[in-house]
Amino acid sequence: MGSSTRRGIALLALGAQGCLTGHLLDAARRREQPVAYHDASIDGGRLLLGYSAVVSDDQGRHLARTERRAALALADLRRADLAVAAFPVARLAHDASVRGRRVALHAGRDGRLDGPPPFLEIDEGPDGRPLRFVLHETPGAPYPPFYSAALTRTRSAPWVYPLLPLSLAVDAATNPVLLFFAPAVMVLGD
Repeated sequence: MGSSTRRGIALLALGAQGCLTGHLLDAARRREQPVAYHDASIDGGRLLLGYSAVVSDDQGRHLARTERRAALALADLRRADLAVAAFPVARLAHDASVRGRRVALHAGRDGRLDGPPPFLEIDEGPDGRPLRFVLHETPGAPYPPFYSAALTRTRSAPWVYPLLPLSLAVDAATNPVLLFFAPAVMVLGD
């Protein structure tokens, strides 16, 4: 190992307080949250949704805006007992074609809920983001509310994975006690 490589690893280790691997994983965490629905249709026993999502980092900084598609089973939408975190969402390709019977989108505050079903009654928050929607498939029989937070997706940016072996080696060299406690933290969480 050359002296410049050792110097680089030493500077990296000194600049990171605590677990470098943990700091890297925190920096790579991405959260996608829906900000607008733009189309919907009923295809067989599923509601197909097209929506825009904002991608932000762990500090809440907006990094990008992306288009997403998801499918929700109508049988699951009828269930009021499903928790938001446990709601089964089928992620579709963002360029998947929209098939089936179109569903109109109405913001709950605009008062246009008198159109013929099917339509989604969208309840927006003060910032304009959709909080939840209610599917009206037949007159007088609305579904329970579906909370948009069920579409939130958390993932890690792909750039972090090639750096993990190096960060683990730096952690082992600079703070070997982390190797003893790391399995407990990874299994139980922090």
